[in-house]
Amino acid sequence: MEFRQLRYFVAVAEEGNIGRAAEKLHVSQPPVSRQIQALEAELGAQLIVRTPKGVETTDAGRVFYEDARRVLAQADRAMERSRAADRGEIGRLDVAFFGSPVYRTVPLALRAFRRRQPATDVSLVRLGKKDQIAALRDGRIHIGFGRYYNQAPGIRIEKLAEEALYVALPQDLPLATQAEAWLAEIAMLPLVLFPSGDRPSFADEVIGVFRQRGLDVRIDSIASDSTAALALIATGNRCAIVPEAISVLRFPTLRFVRVADCPIRAPVHCAFAEADQPPVLVEFLKSIRALSFGAKVDTVPV
Repeated sequence: MEFRQLRYFVAVAEEGNIGRAAEKLHVSQPPVSRQIQALEAELGAQLIVRTPKGVETTDAGRVFYEDARRVLAQADRAMERSRAADRGEIGRLDVAFFGSPVYRTVPLALRAFRRRQPATDVSLVRLGKKDQIAALRDGRIHIGFGRYYNQAPGIRIEKLAEEALYVALPQDLPLATQAEAWLAEIAMLPLVLFPSGDRPSFADEVIGVFRQRGLDVRIDSIASDSTAALALIATGNRCAIVPEAISVLRFPTLRFVRVADCPIRAPVHCAFAEADQPPVLVEFLKSIRALSFGAKVDTVPV
């Protein structure tokens, strides 16, 4: 049984006339008659009978017509969904993140993409940067977000944004009442670094900022992530340098003060495979490249 036979039969059943059905199908009449005869032979049932005005469906033909119409409609939907998937309009986008980009850049990117391609499913998982690279190579994710990545063959890194730096402080410290804080003032407090684990990281950048100023700092602890760091700061007389995305969070007993003399900004990067990019990733990249995250997009081939 072929889809062509089903389409010919449905057209004849709807038109009630083989000639008009042939015109609708843009074919001649004999092939339509032959295909319906072949279909009846395969089914072992008569589907139409000829009348002075044209043709009528038999009881078997009426039952077969309903099912054939549903099959053809499903086939048409399958074809259109396949084309849409090839255009990146449907399917599943697997995204990974690490660290504080999840507070601002990641949701902005996903929100814009869902508006552009609402039929696409999106999954979001937390993965360390090394695990992201492995997952990209294995095809388990399409794209990862983080602040700092080591170069990796076959992986492209793009800068999406840069954020100003703030100092997170217990609200009862005098420094927390200022509009801005200077690095020399911050260096007088014990410092909580984050994250632990994969290098390079935001912690390396923070240490580098103080070294560039010739300032000695006392490292109080190294937290696993920004949330753990904020919890430690809330317990007492210590502080942490954080990206702007974290400064908008509400955390009991803490204040965020902008660093006045910081020479760097915290970047946000995305990472994805250079080759064999599926359509859904291509569409996502178009979407995020059209956004303004606060900095010009910069491409770093690796």
